[in-house]
Amino acid sequence: PRERERERERERRGESEKGRFAPPFRGAMGATCAKEIAPLDPALAAAGPQQDDEVSPGGSGSVAGSVRCEEEKSALSKDVHPGGRQSDEIHNLYDNFCSGGQPAPAQEKRRSIFGGRSSRRSFVAEGEVLYASSKLTSRLTGPWSVVIPKGTVFIGHKIPDTDAICSAIAASELFEGYPAKAGKLNTETEYVLQRFRVAEPDLFEDVSRSRGDSSICLVDHNQMSQVSDGVDLKKVIGVIDHHAFQSGTICTPFPIYTDIRPWGSACTIIAHAFIQHRHPLSKSSAGLMLAGIISDTLSLCSPTTTEFDHMMVTFLSYAAGVSDVDELAKEMFKAKSKQLETMNAYSLVRGDIKKFVTEEARTRTKLKMAIGVVECTNPVVVMNRKDELEDELRAFKLEEDADIAYLIVVDIVALLSEIICPDEDEVDLACQAFGGTVGENGTIKLEKGRVSRKLDFMPNLVKVLEKGWQKKKVEAPETRRIKRQSLAQVVYENGQSLG
Repeated sequence: PRERERERERERRGESEKGRFAPPFRGAMGATCAKEIAPLDPALAAAGPQQDDEVSPGGSGSVAGSVRCEEEKSALSKDVHPGGRQSDEIHNLYDNFCSGGQPAPAQEKRRSIFGGRSSRRSFVAEGEVLYASSKLTSRLTGPWSVVIPKGTVFIGHKIPDTDAICSAIAASELFEGYPAKAGKLNTETEYVLQRFRVAEPDLFEDVSRSRGDSSICLVDHNQMSQVSDGVDLKKVIGVIDHHAFQSGTICTPFPIYTDIRPWGSACTIIAHAFIQHRHPLSKSSAGLMLAGIISDTLSLCSPTTTEFDHMMVTFLSYAAGVSDVDELAKEMFKAKSKQLETMNAYSLVRGDIKKFVTEEARTRTKLKMAIGVVECTNPVVVMNRKDELEDELRAFKLEEDADIAYLIVVDIVALLSEIICPDEDEVDLACQAFGGTVGENGTIKLEKGRVSRKLDFMPNLVKVLEKGWQKKKVEAPETRRIKRQSLAQVVYENGQSLG
């Protein structure tokens, strides 16, 4: 009653709560934040409200403990691509974060956010301790994360990568669900799970049988071609992803929860949701999400990297107890490259390939395109098998009825890419798209920094198609059918079934 009387009095004077207090949140992520005010004095808090709680124009009220919030612009409201690994603002936030929200005393060890100066809590950091003391988390005000119902099964895409697996596990912890995998893990993901001592998720088919009619949330994908076998779209209630809506996006019979953001990885979105929900975060899940961001952004060097990826790496590295992020990245990339030495051509081409359906501008006919990517630290190991990989790309085109197929070898250390083209059509399209020429070994080398399928490869190819590019070599459907029949239905190599 007393507060209502004060409000009515302010309205009579032409004031209002909205005019007196700036809202702590705006709709845009990081667009505004509130200036930090000194905490309430416990003694004054125990004494109860005072008769006059007006705030002086200087920012300190006549009564200690009163609060005035001012709206101020944050540098994070701008979509920037920092030149270095971390911007100055991230450094400042990190220093503040590690010092518990207080200036670090001179020549003293940095405080732990979990209490004390030396030891961290071994498993779970409680939400109110992990988040309340940091200016870093106060900057992340929106857009608000979805809330997925308890008991949901979280599943990544086919041929799962580190981001797909780690985001599914972390989302299961956040929303009290169950993680599942869509297939065999690669060596990088296996290394990450072993390093942070997390069990490998069960196959989706096994989780689905044990959980009965559990709802499903897709993470790190939204296209039908990437959906795991056995997923019933009638049970899909949510999608958490960082990819664009392109051809073949899933269609569900009912409205679903969606959280699609143009950030570098799905793990960035999940980590941000932990902060927004102030949910307790396990040390292992923090490590997994850190690894997922490193993997998908090439250790924050990919053009898909955003300021939020930088912020989440800062936050997660501290929460996971990882003192050297670069060392983790090197070990992850080394584990990924080790697998390439033993993989056959079939697995190299299909290990990370995505299919798209485009349309020729002139004839309006649909064109099926596939782009495979091999990321490694030593591309020579892959390029020495170029002829074998070209043959495998031709076989893939017949098996999948694709018109265009590429395999792009990315050196994740030097940030250089080289395109393997199986036929003349692929060479002609790529030369027009990237302005390059065919080298002596028959490949096309791209300028440094072009390493992203999402931002560098696919958009440039589509631009050429939109200008009316057409295939020079068009085979009759009957000819393609005969060639497909000539392919072996199942190939055995070293006793392993490959297709």
